[in-house]
Amino acid sequence: MDLVLDSNEYIYAFGIERKPECEALILHVAQKAGKIDLRVPRMVADEAGRNINPLMLKELHRFWQLMGCVIDDDNLVPTGLFTAYRNRDLKPADALIGAYAEWVNAKVLVSENRDFLALTKPLPFRVMKASAFLKFFAKR
Repeated sequence: MDLVLDSNEYIYAFGIERKPECEALILHVAQKAGKIDLRVPRMVADEAGRNINPLMLKELHRFWQLMGCVIDDDNLVPTGLFTAYRNRDLKPADALIGAYAEWVNAKVLVSENRDFLALTKPLPFRVMKASAFLKFFAKR
């Protein structure tokens, strides 16, 4: 399964302010290494890096290494796809993450961001909070 995690998932799992559901999400994904293709856009990696202390940032990098992640350059996302998400009234950063998730054919985007969760037009991927993802996919 192709999966994209918004930066807030990493920040709440590895940062100072923790959310148990985000920590559990990272643990679940790590346990599925080889079965989950975790995709990471540069903007998400950079934002997580700015909001996580250096010691925990090393842990995040180990996690990405375990998952075999390659950090994709944001410029790879087609401009037209980005524009389509901007036209959904998303902020530029959110539009890029949405466009990226579609571009990599993600099945799920996990985010605590209410702007993603409030989108009403159909998307080619599911948007779920960490807690919903765990309930839905923990059984698989």
